[in-house]
Amino acid sequence: MKKIFHYYSLTPEWQHDFVKQLNAEIIDNKIIIFPPEIAEGHSYFTQIMPNISVVFMNAVVKNEIKICRQPSDNDLYIFHFDLSEYTNLIKINNEDYKIGAYDKLELAIIDNQIESSFKPAINRRTIAIRILVHKKLLHDFIARNSLNENPKKKIYPGEEVFYHYGSTDSNSTLLIQSIKDMSIYDLYFESLLKGISLKLLGNFFSKFNDSDSDNNRLTHAENDSINKTKNYMLANLYGPFPSVIFLASMAGMSESKYKSAFKKCFNTTPNNFFIKEKMSLARELLRSGQYNSLTEVMYELSYSKLSYFTSKYFELFNHKPIDDLQKKSR
Repeated sequence: MKKIFHYYSLTPEWQHDFVKQLNAEIIDNKIIIFPPEIAEGHSYFTQIMPNISVVFMNAVVKNEIKICRQPSDNDLYIFHFDLSEYTNLIKINNEDYKIGAYDKLELAIIDNQIESSFKPAINRRTIAIRILVHKKLLHDFIARNSLNENPKKKIYPGEEVFYHYGSTDSNSTLLIQSIKDMSIYDLYFESLLKGISLKLLGNFFSKFNDSDSDNNRLTHAENDSINKTKNYMLANLYGPFPSVIFLASMAGMSESKYKSAFKKCFNTTPNNFFIKEKMSLARELLRSGQYNSLTEVMYELSYSKLSYFTSKYFELFNHKPIDDLQKKSR
Protein backbone atom coordinates (compact mmCIF):
# COMPACT_ATOMS: atom_id res chain seq x y z
CA MET A 1 0.00 0.00 0.00
CA LYS A 2 1.37 3.37 -1.04
CA LYS A 3 1.51 6.03 1.68
CA ILE A 4 1.49 9.74 0.97
CA PHE A 5 2.48 12.20 3.72
CA HIS A 6 1.41 15.83 3.61
CA TYR A 7 0.26 18.80 5.66
CA TYR A 8 -2.39 21.47 5.06
CA SER A 9 -2.12 25.22 4.70
CA LEU A 10 -4.57 27.88 3.57
CA THR A 11 -2.31 28.67 0.62
CA PRO A 12 -1.32 26.27 -2.18
CA GLU A 13 2.27 25.43 -1.16
CA TRP A 14 1.13 22.27 0.70
CA GLN A 15 0.41 20.67 -2.68
CA HIS A 16 4.00 20.72 -3.98
CA ASP A 17 5.39 17.85 -1.91
CA PHE A 18 2.08 16.01 -2.23
CA VAL A 19 2.38 16.09 -6.03
CA LYS A 20 6.00 14.89 -5.95
CA GLN A 21 5.10 11.86 -3.85
CA LEU A 22 2.23 10.98 -6.16
CA ASN A 23 4.23 11.69 -9.30
CA ALA A 24 1.16 13.63 -10.39
CA GLU A 25 0.52 16.65 -12.59
CA ILE A 26 -0.49 20.00 -11.11
CA ILE A 27 -2.17 22.78 -13.09
CA ASP A 28 -2.22 26.45 -11.99
CA ASN A 29 -1.49 25.48 -8.38
CA LYS A 30 -5.12 24.28 -8.20
CA ILE A 31 -5.78 21.06 -10.10
CA ILE A 32 -3.92 17.83 -9.30
CA ILE A 33 -4.39 15.12 -11.95
CA PHE A 34 -3.73 11.72 -10.37
CA PRO A 35 -1.51 9.29 -12.30
CA PRO A 36 -3.62 6.47 -13.84
CA GLU A 37 -1.83 3.72 -11.92
CA ILE A 38 -3.04 5.30 -8.65
CA ALA A 39 -6.43 6.80 -9.48
CA GLU A 40 -8.65 8.05 -12.23
CA GLY A 41 -9.62 11.59 -11.28
CA HIS A 42 -8.35 14.75 -9.67
CA SER A 43 -8.39 17.14 -6.73
CA TYR A 44 -9.09 20.87 -6.86
CA PHE A 45 -7.75 23.42 -4.38
CA THR A 46 -8.70 27.06 -4.07
CA GLN A 47 -8.63 29.77 -1.45
CA ILE A 48 -12.14 31.08 -0.77
CA MET A 49 -11.04 34.04 1.34
CA PRO A 50 -7.94 34.82 3.44
CA ASN A 51 -8.97 32.45 6.29
CA ILE A 52 -10.89 29.74 4.41
CA SER A 53 -9.75 27.35 1.66
CA VAL A 54 -11.21 24.20 0.12
CA VAL A 55 -9.96 20.92 -1.35
CA PHE A 56 -12.35 18.94 -3.59
CA MET A 57 -11.49 15.32 -4.44
CA ASN A 58 -13.30 13.39 -7.16
CA ALA A 59 -11.57 10.13 -8.08
CA VAL A 60 -11.80 6.37 -8.48
CA VAL A 61 -8.78 4.91 -6.69
CA LYS A 62 -7.25 1.94 -8.50
CA ASN A 63 -4.76 0.66 -5.92
CA GLU A 64 -4.59 0.87 -2.15
CA ILE A 65 -3.38 4.24 -0.96
CA LYS A 66 -3.25 5.90 2.44
CA ILE A 67 -3.12 9.69 2.56
CA CYS A 68 -1.49 10.66 5.85
CA ARG A 69 -1.94 14.22 7.04
CA GLN A 70 0.71 15.32 9.49
CA PRO A 71 0.14 17.95 12.17
CA SER A 72 1.52 21.40 11.43
CA ASP A 73 1.74 24.81 13.06
CA ASN A 74 -1.06 26.12 10.85
CA ASP A 75 -4.02 26.95 13.13
CA LEU A 76 -6.78 25.21 11.21
CA TYR A 77 -9.88 23.12 11.63
CA ILE A 78 -10.55 20.69 8.78
CA PHE A 79 -14.19 20.07 7.86
CA HIS A 80 -14.29 16.80 5.90
CA PHE A 81 -17.58 16.25 4.03
CA ASP A 82 -17.67 12.81 2.39
CA LEU A 83 -20.33 11.72 -0.09
CA SER A 84 -18.43 8.80 -1.60
CA GLU A 85 -20.14 5.86 -3.25
CA TYR A 86 -18.78 3.43 -0.69
CA THR A 87 -17.29 3.44 2.79
CA ASN A 88 -13.91 5.11 3.19
CA LEU A 89 -11.77 4.88 6.32
CA ILE A 90 -10.53 7.88 8.23
CA LYS A 91 -8.13 7.44 11.16
CA ILE A 92 -8.01 10.10 13.88
CA ASN A 93 -5.70 9.70 16.87
CA ASN A 94 -5.17 6.02 15.96
CA GLU A 95 -8.92 5.32 15.94
CA ASP A 96 -10.58 4.10 12.71
CA TYR A 97 -13.90 5.54 11.56
CA LYS A 98 -16.04 4.70 8.56
CA ILE A 99 -17.16 7.68 6.53
CA GLY A 100 -19.17 8.25 3.34
CA ALA A 101 -22.78 8.46 2.15
CA TYR A 102 -22.90 4.65 2.00
CA ASP A 103 -22.24 4.52 5.74
CA LYS A 104 -24.62 7.43 6.57
CA LEU A 105 -21.87 9.31 8.46
CA GLU A 106 -20.48 11.93 6.15
CA LEU A 107 -18.80 14.54 8.33
CA ALA A 108 -15.58 14.70 10.32
CA ILE A 109 -14.09 17.87 11.83
CA ILE A 110 -10.44 17.57 12.80
CA ASP A 111 -8.07 19.91 14.55
CA ASN A 112 -4.98 20.38 12.39
CA GLN A 113 -2.84 19.58 15.44
CA ILE A 114 -4.24 16.03 15.46
CA GLU A 115 -2.67 13.54 13.05
CA SER A 116 -5.13 11.81 10.71
CA SER A 117 -5.15 9.62 7.62
CA PHE A 118 -7.62 8.89 4.83
CA LYS A 119 -7.92 5.55 3.05
CA PRO A 120 -10.36 5.63 0.11
CA ALA A 121 -12.16 2.50 -1.06
CA ILE A 122 -10.76 0.72 -4.12
CA ASN A 123 -12.60 0.96 -7.46
CA ARG A 124 -15.30 3.13 -5.94
CA ARG A 125 -15.86 6.79 -6.56
CA THR A 126 -14.58 9.04 -3.79
CA ILE A 127 -16.30 12.41 -3.45
CA ALA A 128 -14.93 14.54 -0.64
CA ILE A 129 -14.83 18.23 0.20
CA ARG A 130 -12.33 19.40 2.82
CA ILE A 131 -12.84 22.96 4.01
CA LEU A 132 -9.86 24.45 5.85
CA VAL A 133 -10.85 27.16 8.33
CA HIS A 134 -8.54 29.29 10.45
CA LYS A 135 -9.19 28.69 14.14
CA LYS A 136 -9.69 32.37 14.92
CA LEU A 137 -12.91 32.33 12.89
CA LEU A 138 -14.32 29.53 15.05
CA HIS A 139 -13.08 30.52 18.49
CA ASP A 140 -16.41 31.98 19.68
CA PHE A 141 -18.42 29.19 18.07
CA ILE A 142 -16.38 26.43 19.74
CA ALA A 143 -16.61 28.24 23.08
CA ARG A 144 -20.43 28.44 22.83
CA ASN A 145 -21.26 25.05 21.37
CA SER A 146 -20.74 21.48 22.42
CA LEU A 147 -20.36 19.22 19.39
CA ASN A 148 -22.49 16.54 20.97
CA GLU A 149 -23.30 14.29 18.01
CA ASN A 150 -20.82 11.43 18.40
CA PRO A 151 -18.25 13.82 19.93
CA LYS A 152 -14.59 13.04 20.46
CA LYS A 153 -12.49 15.47 22.50
CA LYS A 154 -8.86 15.28 23.50
CA ILE A 155 -6.96 17.49 25.92
CA TYR A 156 -3.35 18.36 25.17
CA PRO A 157 -0.97 20.21 27.49
CA GLY A 158 -1.97 23.85 27.65
CA GLU A 159 -4.93 23.66 25.28
CA GLU A 160 -7.97 21.73 24.17
CA VAL A 161 -8.25 20.28 20.68
CA PHE A 162 -11.17 18.31 19.33
CA TYR A 163 -12.49 16.23 16.55
CA HIS A 164 -16.11 15.55 15.64
CA TYR A 165 -17.69 12.69 13.68
CA GLY A 166 -21.31 12.64 12.55
CA SER A 167 -23.83 13.17 9.79
CA THR A 168 -24.70 16.09 7.53
CA ASP A 169 -28.13 17.54 6.86
CA SER A 170 -30.07 16.72 3.70
CA ASN A 171 -29.51 20.18 2.19
CA SER A 172 -25.73 19.75 2.47
CA THR A 173 -26.01 16.36 0.78
CA LEU A 174 -27.84 17.93 -2.15
CA LEU A 175 -25.27 20.72 -2.39
CA ILE A 176 -22.43 18.22 -2.78
CA GLN A 177 -24.51 16.14 -5.20
CA SER A 178 -24.95 19.24 -7.37
CA ILE A 179 -21.23 19.63 -8.00
CA LYS A 180 -19.90 16.09 -8.14
CA ASP A 181 -20.60 15.52 -11.86
CA MET A 182 -19.47 18.95 -13.05
CA SER A 183 -16.28 19.41 -15.04
CA ILE A 184 -13.55 21.17 -13.08
CA TYR A 185 -12.64 22.94 -16.32
CA ASP A 186 -15.96 24.79 -16.55
CA LEU A 187 -15.47 28.54 -16.21
CA TYR A 188 -17.86 28.77 -13.28
CA PHE A 189 -16.71 25.62 -11.41
CA GLU A 190 -14.43 27.46 -8.98
CA SER A 191 -17.10 30.05 -8.12
CA LEU A 192 -19.65 27.29 -7.54
CA LEU A 193 -17.24 25.32 -5.34
CA LYS A 194 -16.56 28.39 -3.22
CA GLY A 195 -20.27 29.14 -2.84
CA ILE A 196 -21.14 25.53 -1.94
CA SER A 197 -18.31 25.40 0.62
CA LEU A 198 -19.59 28.50 2.40
CA LYS A 199 -23.13 27.11 2.37
CA LEU A 200 -21.90 23.82 3.88
CA LEU A 201 -20.27 25.75 6.70
CA GLY A 202 -23.40 27.88 7.11
CA ASN A 203 -25.62 24.80 7.37
CA PHE A 204 -23.35 23.29 10.00
CA PHE A 205 -23.23 26.46 12.12
CA SER A 206 -26.99 26.95 11.78
CA LYS A 207 -27.64 23.41 12.98
CA PHE A 208 -25.70 23.90 16.20
CA ASN A 209 -26.82 27.48 16.77
CA ASP A 210 -30.44 26.36 16.48
CA SER A 211 -29.89 23.50 18.89
CA ASP A 212 -28.24 25.90 21.35
CA SER A 213 -31.24 28.22 21.47
CA ASP A 214 -33.42 27.87 24.59
CA ASN A 215 -36.53 28.16 22.41
CA ASN A 216 -35.39 25.31 20.17
CA ARG A 217 -33.83 22.96 22.69
CA LEU A 218 -35.53 19.60 23.13
CA THR A 219 -35.65 17.74 26.43
CA HIS A 220 -33.85 14.41 26.80
CA ALA A 221 -37.23 12.65 26.77
CA GLU A 222 -38.22 14.39 23.53
CA ASN A 223 -34.89 13.49 21.93
CA ASP A 224 -35.35 9.87 22.99
CA SER A 225 -38.86 9.84 21.50
CA ILE A 226 -37.67 11.29 18.19
CA ASN A 227 -34.82 8.79 18.00
CA LYS A 228 -37.28 5.99 18.71
CA THR A 229 -39.29 6.95 15.62
CA LYS A 230 -36.11 7.33 13.56
CA ASN A 231 -35.01 3.82 14.52
CA TYR A 232 -38.47 2.50 13.72
CA MET A 233 -38.25 3.96 10.21
CA LEU A 234 -34.77 2.52 9.68
CA ALA A 235 -36.03 -0.93 10.75
CA ASN A 236 -38.98 -0.77 8.33
CA LEU A 237 -37.49 0.58 5.10
CA TYR A 238 -38.94 -2.27 3.04
CA GLY A 239 -42.46 -1.03 3.77
CA PRO A 240 -44.28 2.21 2.95
CA PHE A 241 -43.79 5.42 4.92
CA PRO A 242 -45.62 4.83 8.24
CA SER A 243 -47.31 8.30 8.23
CA VAL A 244 -46.69 11.29 10.45
CA ILE A 245 -49.83 10.50 12.47
CA PHE A 246 -48.42 7.08 13.41
CA LEU A 247 -44.94 8.41 14.20
CA ALA A 248 -46.27 11.33 16.24
CA SER A 249 -48.37 8.89 18.26
CA MET A 250 -45.31 6.70 18.83
CA ALA A 251 -43.43 9.77 20.08
CA GLY A 252 -46.34 10.85 22.28
CA MET A 253 -46.61 14.22 20.53
CA SER A 254 -49.06 16.15 18.41
CA GLU A 255 -48.36 16.08 14.66
CA SER A 256 -47.14 19.69 14.59
CA LYS A 257 -44.93 19.19 17.66
CA TYR A 258 -43.50 15.98 16.21
CA LYS A 259 -42.68 17.51 12.81
CA SER A 260 -41.04 20.49 14.49
CA ALA A 261 -39.01 18.31 16.87
CA PHE A 262 -37.89 15.97 14.09
CA LYS A 263 -36.76 18.96 12.03
CA LYS A 264 -34.70 20.25 14.96
CA CYS A 265 -33.00 16.88 15.37
CA PHE A 266 -32.30 16.02 11.74
CA ASN A 267 -32.85 19.23 9.74
CA THR A 268 -35.32 17.46 7.44
CA THR A 269 -38.87 16.14 7.48
CA PRO A 270 -39.70 12.57 8.56
CA ASN A 271 -40.85 11.73 5.03
CA ASN A 272 -37.71 13.09 3.38
CA PHE A 273 -35.56 11.25 5.92
CA PHE A 274 -37.41 8.01 5.15
CA ILE A 275 -37.06 8.47 1.39
CA LYS A 276 -33.33 9.20 1.63
CA GLU A 277 -32.70 6.09 3.72
CA LYS A 278 -34.97 4.00 1.48
CA MET A 279 -33.08 5.13 -1.63
CA SER A 280 -29.76 4.28 0.08
CA LEU A 281 -31.16 0.80 0.70
CA ALA A 282 -32.32 0.65 -2.93
CA ARG A 283 -28.77 1.36 -4.08
CA GLU A 284 -27.46 -1.49 -1.92
CA LEU A 285 -30.05 -3.87 -3.38
CA LEU A 286 -29.34 -2.77 -6.96
CA ARG A 287 -25.63 -3.39 -6.48
CA SER A 288 -26.07 -6.69 -4.63
CA GLY A 289 -26.37 -8.83 -7.77
CA GLN A 290 -29.48 -10.52 -6.37
CA TYR A 291 -32.07 -8.98 -8.73
CA ASN A 292 -32.73 -9.13 -12.47
CA SER A 293 -34.63 -5.87 -12.96
CA LEU A 294 -35.56 -2.52 -11.50
CA THR A 295 -39.12 -3.77 -11.13
CA GLU A 296 -38.01 -6.49 -8.73
CA VAL A 297 -36.23 -3.96 -6.53
CA MET A 298 -39.15 -1.55 -6.77
CA TYR A 299 -41.61 -4.18 -5.51
CA GLU A 300 -39.16 -5.32 -2.83
CA LEU A 301 -39.33 -1.78 -1.43
CA SER A 302 -43.15 -1.58 -1.66
CA TYR A 303 -43.26 0.91 -4.55
CA SER A 304 -45.88 0.47 -7.25
CA LYS A 305 -44.81 3.11 -9.80
CA LEU A 306 -41.42 2.78 -11.49
CA SER A 307 -41.49 6.42 -12.59
CA TYR A 308 -41.81 7.62 -8.97
CA PHE A 309 -39.06 5.25 -7.77
CA THR A 310 -36.75 6.41 -10.59
CA SER A 311 -37.41 10.10 -9.98
CA LYS A 312 -36.68 9.86 -6.24
CA TYR A 313 -33.51 7.87 -6.89
CA PHE A 314 -32.29 10.37 -9.48
CA GLU A 315 -33.13 13.28 -7.15
CA LEU A 316 -30.80 11.88 -4.48
CA PHE A 317 -27.97 10.33 -6.51
CA ASN A 318 -28.10 12.35 -9.74
CA HIS A 319 -28.19 9.24 -11.90
CA LYS A 320 -30.82 6.63 -12.80
CA PRO A 321 -31.23 3.43 -10.77
CA ILE A 322 -30.59 1.36 -13.91
CA ASP A 323 -27.01 2.68 -13.83
CA ASP A 324 -26.44 0.85 -10.51
CA LEU A 325 -28.22 -2.40 -11.38
CA GLN A 326 -25.90 -5.40 -11.27
CA LYS A 327 -28.00 -8.25 -12.60
CA LYS A 328 -28.15 -11.62 -10.91
CA SER A 329 -25.60 -14.02 -12.40
CA ARG A 330 -27.21 -17.08 -13.89
